[in-house]
Amino acid sequence: MSREMQGPPADPVEVRPAAGTVEEHRAVSVSARGWGFKHAGRDRPALAGLDLEIAAGERVLLVGPSGAGKSTLLHALAGVLQDDEDSASAGELLIDGRPVAGAGAPTGLMQQDPETQVVQARVGDDVAFGAENLCVPRESIWLRVAEGLDAVGLQVAWGHHTSELSGGQKQRLALAGILAMRPGLVLLDEPTANLDPDGVLEVRDAIMDSVARSGATMVIVEHRLAAWADAVDRVVVLEPGGGVACQGTPAELFAPGPVRERLIAAGVWVPGHVPGPAPRTPGTNAGPLLLDARELAVARTPRGPAALSGIDLEVAAGQALCITGPNGSGKSTLALTLGGLLRERAGTLQALPALRGRATEAPTDGPHPPDRPFLWRAGELVARIGTVFQEPEHQFVTASVREELAYGPRHARSPGGNERLYDDEQIDRRVDELLDRLGLRHLQDANPFTLSGGEKRRLSVATVLAARPRLLILDEPTFGQDALTWSGLAELLREELDDGVAVIAVTHDAAFAAALGAHDYAVDPRPQSPPAQASAAEEAIAPDRAGPPALEPDVSARASFFGRCNPLAKLAAVVLATTPLIASLDVVSSTIVALASVLFLPLAGLKPLRFLLRAWPLLVAGLFAAWGTALVGNDSGATLLDLGVATISEGSMLSGLATGLRVFAVAVPAVIVLSSTDPTDLANALAQQARLPHRFVLGALAGMRLLGLLAEEWTTLGMARRARGVGAQGGALQRLRANAGQSLGLMVQAIRRASRLAMTMEAKGFGGRRRTWARIATFAWRDAGLVVAGLLLGAVATTTALGAGTWNLVWG
Repeated sequence: MSREMQGPPADPVEVRPAAGTVEEHRAVSVSARGWGFKHAGRDRPALAGLDLEIAAGERVLLVGPSGAGKSTLLHALAGVLQDDEDSASAGELLIDGRPVAGAGAPTGLMQQDPETQVVQARVGDDVAFGAENLCVPRESIWLRVAEGLDAVGLQVAWGHHTSELSGGQKQRLALAGILAMRPGLVLLDEPTANLDPDGVLEVRDAIMDSVARSGATMVIVEHRLAAWADAVDRVVVLEPGGGVACQGTPAELFAPGPVRERLIAAGVWVPGHVPGPAPRTPGTNAGPLLLDARELAVARTPRGPAALSGIDLEVAAGQALCITGPNGSGKSTLALTLGGLLRERAGTLQALPALRGRATEAPTDGPHPPDRPFLWRAGELVARIGTVFQEPEHQFVTASVREELAYGPRHARSPGGNERLYDDEQIDRRVDELLDRLGLRHLQDANPFTLSGGEKRRLSVATVLAARPRLLILDEPTFGQDALTWSGLAELLREELDDGVAVIAVTHDAAFAAALGAHDYAVDPRPQSPPAQASAAEEAIAPDRAGPPALEPDVSARASFFGRCNPLAKLAAVVLATTPLIASLDVVSSTIVALASVLFLPLAGLKPLRFLLRAWPLLVAGLFAAWGTALVGNDSGATLLDLGVATISEGSMLSGLATGLRVFAVAVPAVIVLSSTDPTDLANALAQQARLPHRFVLGALAGMRLLGLLAEEWTTLGMARRARGVGAQGGALQRLRANAGQSLGLMVQAIRRASRLAMTMEAKGFGGRRRTWARIATFAWRDAGLVVAGLLLGAVATTTALGAGTWNLVWG
């Protein structure tokens, strides 16, 4: 039987679910009776006194101003919102007449953050995860996977790694996983917020078709209602901090009249009503050029493939530019490059005199002139270019909203110098202005991480406005905003444009672009650009450049002979082959195992250079071990080198050589196993064949993926903190202390991401005593042969060492 675990075919279109082949869960009813919830660290409850009835099979659109508690209600219905010492609920929240915790009804929850909705490393496995937890028969799981991926329009291979998907693609993936679960209650928190306009309609239709087929109850939270108004049965408007403000059919609430006007006044996105200022003519108040790009190519990593290339654009003071394009087309990467946070992959990006001011302290006679934003110091950057990241939490560096707003201007420095640009009085005035303009005054003492999604977005925009940069770069700035806060943000940015500030926004929001009078710059992926060499100055500024995570297998290795072998068979073969190295410290056995392992590299799909890139830390460790043993080992035979404090003899040299070879002989098989083993396959084998508890194994697998995510998080945090001016002034110790906060930021993000990931897994039914497996781990003839080969290699190494008289028991 083939090792390739009996599961998905290579091409998902080969599987077509037939009508009636998948099981459906019964729709459930929802009832809230005086229910409320207060989050930890907040003075006021997110919801209080909520009375709401939702009939089984009903489709309800939940709306309300930003911070009205919509996401809190969804989390509570999914059973992932728990009381603790610092948070508390009141009243009753029931599903089919029973408390949520004991309802037992399958519930599908889609959260706002796409990143923490992904559990598995491969697309097909991630979609199947929830269905497996619900014990869906294996023969139905892959049918559901095919149907879910087709429904949401995610056209990628089932073996495609989820880490390589864009935010919008991860949103589609999460939705496909929910559709595959066939839950009785579907809970969607802004499912189309990060999608391009075509994707919004595509995903909406997929959701409604799936709900119509299954008959499930649906509660959806969205700010933009136009795409959903005709698809739901009822609209429920929540009152901030309270209960239901009003409810009814879309026709009843949105028809001209006093109800519609009250909703508009409350900040609800009423279909047909465009809030805020009238559209602005593009090119109004154009000033001098600030930024000029020619044949620019951009990439997320300095040595990675180019996301976009051949970019020619100019950015002028007082003008707005909106970068548009499909999900995954490189828009955010372009924005970060324009903001001086990513190095140009190729071409030129020049800051012109109107943006850069005085020359920086960087040398002007080197290969990289000081007009490149990437080479500016953090304090100079924050005073010139303000960048708002797609995830606001990356930018937060203090413990209160007020301090967050004051941080940027407090660290802004003059070009080429260390003088503060703003005194304390100026900073206080600016902070007060922004608190009032963006509706954050009542939250000024709150921890930024405790705000709602929309509030965090407004705060992230305000943090960069505070330092009054000449260029603003915003990544999806209107995500999660109600109509009032959207209007306030648009008006504030228009004022910035009138003051000569340039605005570059990555957005799918056409109304926002019109309000700013923005030129449209549509992007599409281009061919890759050749690698460019980095200067010493760039190496000091650039983010970490780690290669693929150690546990991330190579594509070629996964397709190799070893890649098709059972992970447990590979581990057994390695143990059997290296057992002599544990027992004996001799040159012969180590040499035989090391040479044989090197000869096996082609079977693992590893080329010598790729092997060295992955194994060099272990090889360096072997060299140090050999040198150290040669210095301190027992002297015997002739003295080869006398260093005064230590001598190297023939005996100690032989011991050192044996020690180094032993490390090398263990390192090569370890690299082969890590490079050719997919973590998901290993988890499946451990749970199914080694009989380890699946909750432990799959939890560890999710943790491994989270570690890889945190490596990316570290790089992003570094860019975000540089954009905020962290480490902008003072001596080496002061800068080191300032940048040490990045470790604390990573710890905070790790805790929050782990919590959200656990919430996602719990919402997908993880933790039960039983589950089914979409992939069946098998043990084929090749696996048995591999184990025998490992045994033979260990036996040959031992026998040869004994025959040569070099066998040396380490405990003898």
